[in-house]
Amino acid sequence: MKLNLSSAQANQPVTLTFNLDKTNLTPYLGAMGHVVILDENAQNFLHVHPANDKEPVFETQFKQPGIYKIWAEFKQNGKVRAFPFVVEIKGED
Repeated sequence: MKLNLSSAQANQPVTLTFNLDKTNLTPYLGAMGHVVILDENAQNFLHVHPANDKEPVFETQFKQPGIYKIWAEFKQNGKVRAFPFVVEIKGED
């Protein structure tokens, strides 16, 4: 699975999408997926739900530049699967 970010800049709206096979994707804990984001110092924690009830597309914003760990969870074929990612967010130009 691959994570796609619409922006890798701090203080910019960012859309997170995943090249996920959506076959048999079902809601998990009331949403079509969940994303958890933790900064490199484990000081800032985000829990992001999809932008709507039909697609696993997530919107957020990174307030500071740095390295972030992202976990995406999806329920498919009755099983919850978690996918880890590491991204670098750049400072404003």
